[in-house]
Amino acid sequence: MFAAMDTTSGALAHTLHVLAEHPKMQAKVRQEISEARQARGDLDFAEIDRLRYLDAVCRETLRLYAPPPWLSYSIL
Repeated sequence: MFAAMDTTSGALAHTLHVLAEHPKMQAKVRQEISEARQARGDLDFAEIDRLRYLDAVCRETLRLYAPPPWLSYSIL
């Protein structure tokens, strides 16, 4: 039931889905990334971590589509 809901790929899929549903948000993320790349070239992890709008989008997506806090498997 919760397959791929608690993984990085699941979070990424939800984030891309949210961006696809909100073109204005997608444009702002794209603009922020483009401006950072023009200023600094290729971005490393620390530089990506400083992108405020991208961070906000990721956090909001995780809030909306939170992974289950725990999974309990029982075999009967």
